[in-house]
Amino acid sequence: MKKGNYGDWLLAALAAGAILGTAAVNLAGDQLREQAGDLAGLLAGTGGPFGKGTWELLRAAAFQRAGETAVLWAAGRTASARLLCCLLAAYMGISISVILGVFTWENGLMGLPYYLMTVLPQSLFYIPLWTALAETAGRPFSLRLRGICAGAVLLAAGVFCEGTVGPWLAWKVFGG
Repeated sequence: MKKGNYGDWLLAALAAGAILGTAAVNLAGDQLREQAGDLAGLLAGTGGPFGKGTWELLRAAAFQRAGETAVLWAAGRTASARLLCCLLAAYMGISISVILGVFTWENGLMGLPYYLMTVLPQSLFYIPLWTALAETAGRPFSLRLRGICAGAVLLAAGVFCEGTVGPWLAWKVFGG
């Protein structure tokens, strides 16, 4: 990480992860797609807003996103913080491209709009939080109540959108 801006390295790692994830979906073929299951059906099958599967989805999203945020925060406090944040950006790129690939496989041309419907609402909250955490990587750490509260609000809003808004949009368009 000698040359270039740290933000450029993060974007490059995200792009490399997206390329690797796309290659993985295309090379794995039906095996990965079968293991991924019916993601669209899972989201649309929550029964609309606050249906029977919504609480389980909210709980799962809360644990997963809180864990990812804690890992990113902890990685930012280490001696190799920027390298670890770049690896986490690559992981994010892989995740994004695998989900998009599976949605496209399941829904054809409607895969991209479906992906945007189900992922964009929570991304509006997660991306600013995770970007702020990645920007502080390797810097002297100061704990401020204002920052913790803002991060908690962004995380909670993202979890709410992931558990209710995305599935509701999928349910209205594809399942309702």
